[in-house]
Amino acid sequence: MLKFDPNLRWLFTELPMLDRYAAAARAGFKGVEVAFPYEYPAAQIARLLEDNGLTLVQILSPFDWDGGERGMGALPGRESAFRDSIHAAVEYSAQVGRPMIHVMPGNIDASLDRAACMDLFKENIAWAAGIAAQEGITLILEPCCAARFPDFLYHRLDEGISVIKAVGRDNVKLCFDTYHVQTEEGAITARLREAFPYLGHIQIGNVPVRNEPGNGEIHFPYLFDQLEQLGWDRWVGCEFTPSGATLDCLEWGRPFGIRASA
Repeated sequence: MLKFDPNLRWLFTELPMLDRYAAAARAGFKGVEVAFPYEYPAAQIARLLEDNGLTLVQILSPFDWDGGERGMGALPGRESAFRDSIHAAVEYSAQVGRPMIHVMPGNIDASLDRAACMDLFKENIAWAAGIAAQEGITLILEPCCAARFPDFLYHRLDEGISVIKAVGRDNVKLCFDTYHVQTEEGAITARLREAFPYLGHIQIGNVPVRNEPGNGEIHFPYLFDQLEQLGWDRWVGCEFTPSGATLDCLEWGRPFGIRASA
């Protein structure tokens, strides 16, 4: 049976962040994702996870999201800051169960040479993979659709796979986000099968407005069946904006042990 985890930046936002862990556990989830947990001490988050029987599945390496950054792994002149962010993420991850670390490349504006930035990203990811491997931690790469992130370094799965192949590290994997894949490429089942050998994580969000399964154009029961046929035994992250109260938007998850509103 597939196992799902909510991204707590997206779900249970009716509650303060620290209360979302228990809410997720009460709803039947066994894992959670938290993009930027760093405002709280790792020991505090580790206790929350243990008290609620949760696994922390994925975090991001730190950068200034609210200031408009979308990572810095491909940005020339940010190498030192990038390395500091990886050290911080790995140290934090090691204290909270070793979740995967999503490393974002950044936005590439018109003043930058995109090919040179891609070369720098590969170099930085190879270095970061070596640091993460010392703690048994996996790095995740996620191409993001141009409709959402027009200046992002890469938008398509094959671009992410090319980075993984170039880096050649066992602990660098691809994230398959249904919202980004369907928006950018379409043919989502074919893309899933092609990318499957490189996947380390899957996230779900519907199209066109990134709502929950059942509210949009992707037929998720079919996609979930395909995942089970392929033998997917890792987490599926819920990274969508609920169209209403969170518990009212979890009906799709009942077959997987997720408890929606009565």
